[in-house]
Amino acid sequence: MSKKAREDFYKKQKDLDRKAESIASKIAKWFLVVAAALIVVVGLSLSFMIFTGGIGSSNETVEVTIPEGSTTADIASILDDEGIIFNDFLFTTYLRFFGDDAIEAGTYTLHKNLGYTDANNELQQGATAQVDSVAIPEGSSLEAISQIIADALGIEQEDALAQMTDDALFDELLATYPELLTDVSENDDVRYKLEGYLYPATYELSSTATVADIVTMMVGEMENVRQTHTAEIEASGFTFHEFLTLASLVEAEASSLEDRELIAGVFINRLEIDMPIQSDVSVLYANNTHLAYVTNEDAAVDSPYNLYINTGFGPGPFNNPGIEAIEASMNPTESDYLYFVADLTTGEVYYSETYEEHDALVEQYVSEENADL
Repeated sequence: MSKKAREDFYKKQKDLDRKAESIASKIAKWFLVVAAALIVVVGLSLSFMIFTGGIGSSNETVEVTIPEGSTTADIASILDDEGIIFNDFLFTTYLRFFGDDAIEAGTYTLHKNLGYTDANNELQQGATAQVDSVAIPEGSSLEAISQIIADALGIEQEDALAQMTDDALFDELLATYPELLTDVSENDDVRYKLEGYLYPATYELSSTATVADIVTMMVGEMENVRQTHTAEIEASGFTFHEFLTLASLVEAEASSLEDRELIAGVFINRLEIDMPIQSDVSVLYANNTHLAYVTNEDAAVDSPYNLYINTGFGPGPFNNPGIEAIEASMNPTESDYLYFVADLTTGEVYYSETYEEHDALVEQYVSEENADL
């Protein structure tokens, strides 16, 4: 090969090398541009997911349980699995740098598709109160029930009572159960319109149960009782409101079925001769006290609930009676008794037909000493 041919060959090789380098350089530049763009897009996407939770709606909620002893990574994994946050690893990292206090074990009601800040805020608000059931004892007053419900839901008793006596709630219940509640809705003398209508039982509750939910269940159960005993009510000449009032007295006066049926008969005997019922239960309710011994001063209180000085049933129930007391009032034992007295020490009930007999029994079994005052 001549010298000139070799020079031409090397020149062409150099030109090819320069072109190759130029193409490689351009490819490298484009690669860097694309990589940078991808990094920006991924970064913006991650930021969007981290701070907003994504495009999905956050109106949907889900219950999430955080077990005792859960680590931050455990919590993040649970939330990721439930669709509350995006990426458990990133959320774990976020909590380690930006989390507030430790997250407590418990069950939470959280929105889905949350940004990390919002998820942390909802967790810091604390676990949802978990209530499996609430038990209402027979003969509990509405005020006592408000305390039970308040304790179960973790709220103040005043708040529970205010919700239970809210006119809007009563109007809703009246619209749902007009045959049950119409009578009491028209009575301006009652202290609490739902007193007597809250059926005592054990109620299973959801984790989101409210005061209104519990009250509605209780009133619904009392409506079931009314419907079951429609025939007895119609045959008696009494309204269901009057039966509940009578039953509330019977509930508080005796514990055995035999005594409840006998006492119901005594009260009906008094009503038939227009004699005051004269139950200490009415005096205690009128005075809003819970004493074992009623004095003459107590019995003189000026109140429509005081059945020592007023004849008839009074405005309404004095507590919320159970089914046994209600049925005992509908099936009273017939007798000639007009009086009864319970031994304050043993609870045994003694009956009499005359006031003289009754007065002697009171002297024997009822005193400040055996009332433990």
